[in-house]
Amino acid sequence: MSYKIITASDFIYELKQNIHQGKYSIQLFVNEYDFLAISDELSAVLENKVSLDLVISSLTEKKSLRLVNLFNRIIQLGGSVYWKIDHNLYKKEVHFMIVDKTFIINKSDYYFGESDEEKVKYFNNLFDGFREDSTEINLLTGGISIRLEADKTFIEKSRYVKISWDVKNAHQISMVGINNDLESKGELELLIKEDTIVKLEGQNREHKASKQIVIKVIKDSGIEMTVEALDPILEEYVTLKGVGVNKEQHYAFFEQKIKLTWNISNMGNFSESTLGDLPLTGEYVFKLTNDISFNFIFDSIFGTLKKRIKLTPVLAEEEENEEEKDNLKSKLGRFADFFSIFNKYIK
Repeated sequence: MSYKIITASDFIYELKQNIHQGKYSIQLFVNEYDFLAISDELSAVLENKVSLDLVISSLTEKKSLRLVNLFNRIIQLGGSVYWKIDHNLYKKEVHFMIVDKTFIINKSDYYFGESDEEKVKYFNNLFDGFREDSTEINLLTGGISIRLEADKTFIEKSRYVKISWDVKNAHQISMVGINNDLESKGELELLIKEDTIVKLEGQNREHKASKQIVIKVIKDSGIEMTVEALDPILEEYVTLKGVGVNKEQHYAFFEQKIKLTWNISNMGNFSESTLGDLPLTGEYVFKLTNDISFNFIFDSIFGTLKKRIKLTPVLAEEEENEEEKDNLKSKLGRFADFFSIFNKYIK
């Protein structure tokens, strides 16, 4: 029996040129990139009824969908596939092929022996040890279970959401448009700027399954209200500006008609301490005859918001002369001067 061993300057080329010499068995210890380069040749070897044992040298447990599909093909044709993680062997490129137990194609000069026979026997023992120390690939079949959750499904714009998942019985797991190679269980944070659909997909030998959740970006959650007073001369409502630290104090003339208007875009319950439950969009009209305060409350899934509005009536002074009264009427006819009259009495 003759033995032969060569160290290839072009490992892939030598594998492709010599792999078909095998009559009985092919044993390969290669990395995943070498395997991808010769996968078609391996299928042809198996179709010729040659035994194939393949040990993949890798740095991690991650396997791409392409790898999984090719493993499936090899296994269905009768080959055996194993996965071995060893950083030292990977770094030193201790990769090789054994043909019929007698011919070695070596990627690097890992072992120096006295003769080709000793080297070939060494590599046969080395391969057996690698195979025993590896994890055999048994492709998953059957139904796929997916758990996909988000810590928040309604969020303000440009906030982070934590996504977590747990997938069982799948070789390949991906988050569509985000990450195509996920672990079976994990979590990540996503920056959400608009309504977003997060879709997780899992795939095995027989099935493909998916699950999705929708993250909604909420609009401004504050209580936006408008306070208006009816101008008796213009016969139109004009907006009153609030004063004070919280802009909650408003002034208008005694017995002037006041209109409060609101429009809340988010879902929840809106109410006022005196008026009771209110619609999310509406208005309330009344005559201002005395100091009055409104305390509005909006309850939603995001919490409770409160807003106070105070109105105080302003009385005209009896001692004003006729000229001042005429000037006052003239000013009331102009929207721009309407607030200056209030300022006079506010002071």
